[in-house]
Amino acid sequence: MPTYRVYYAERMPHGARDWMRALGARRLDSDTEQVRHREIEWEEELEARSAAEALDAFFREHVSDQTQVMWVDETGQSHELQGVEDYDPEKTYIWIEDDKLMEYQGMDEATPGMVTCPLCGGEGEVVAEVAEEFTAEDEDEGWA
Repeated sequence: MPTYRVYYAERMPHGARDWMRALGARRLDSDTEQVRHREIEWEEELEARSAAEALDAFFREHVSDQTQVMWVDETGQSHELQGVEDYDPEKTYIWIEDDKLMEYQGMDEATPGMVTCPLCGGEGEVVAEVAEEFTAEDEDEGWA
């Protein structure tokens, strides 16, 4: 079964739930840039038969139900999901998790035995042992 690497980010500090309520969770635009001053990137690996199934499994782990997920169009307008909808790996999704606004940023099919390259900012894959060696060297030099 294929493994998928899902990329997502925490888009702002604590208090996102109140911020989303105040704005009605309808628009993410330049007015919010002063609020979104911090981003922490995350990634998870999931096994699934397809990218859509991997995304479904990802959201089942991160929200209690599909009504807590919204998708964002090209203009920055957020939309509620309609009924039981299959997730589209090409769309941008947002949700609140632990009082933080989270944003799905995409996914890749992972190559067996490979991990995200710690040197190239997630742009490629390397053998797990090489990544571990690099990370260990960074920790020894005080970089990590």
